[in-house]
Amino acid sequence: MIEGIGIDVVEMERMAKLLAGDTGGRFAARVLTNGELERYAQMQPRRAVEFAAGRFAAKEAVVKALGCGIGSCVGFRDIEVLPDERGRPSCRLSPEAWSRLGMAETAYRVHVAITHERRLAAATATLERIE
Repeated sequence: MIEGIGIDVVEMERMAKLLAGDTGGRFAARVLTNGELERYAQMQPRRAVEFAAGRFAAKEAVVKALGCGIGSCVGFRDIEVLPDERGRPSCRLSPEAWSRLGMAETAYRVHVAITHERRLAAATATLERIE
């Protein structure tokens, strides 16, 4: 059963500015998990901006689907979005986030979709109850 749906859109230009300069690395480290940072660090600058914007949008969409905001129960680094074996974005929440939400990790699945175009990245998230 679908329990929540979220959507978010991020401007590429805004993300590029956030990632630029001396504070860009700190911003990336605050928003991306270690696994995401490993992939991000290997990318060319334009693709890195797309990647970060897509992950930012996905994480915002996830907290909307969960019915909370970033920071209240779930932080950016509690949500990891990496490709699965077929290249599709796969979302995983930290055990601590599930605990703070008072939800059983095994009872839910979070689905995400990410898209990019020249000026925007967008993402949707669907919270599915499976038990």
